[in-house]
Amino acid sequence: MSPVEEFAQITRNVIAHKGFDEFNPTTLYPTRRHIAALEGVPPDAEVEAIALEWAADIAVGDEEFLVAFKIGPTQFKVIRRHEGTYEAAVFDVREPDGAGTKDQGPGTD
Repeated sequence: MSPVEEFAQITRNVIAHKGFDEFNPTTLYPTRRHIAALEGVPPDAEVEAIALEWAADIAVGDEEFLVAFKIGPTQFKVIRRHEGTYEAAVFDVREPDGAGTKDQGPGTD
């Protein structure tokens, strides 16, 4: 399982316990074992751009991070920054096998 798929599974576990309606963008910094959630993003905001900027601001230099955020009523997206490149995938909240639809990174659909 890739790091993006692993973080998606962690995200699904959180959603299963806390629900998806109020899901906040969440980032993981694996090296530091640090997780943070961003609160207060307006519903009409460009969540992807805000989440990526926020995650990059908290990162130490070019540190690896993964960020998950809601993109629809039943889907979320995970983006991983690692060694200067981005990998992203879209996941259904209830998808049991952990497989996502991969894309090349931020700004691609």
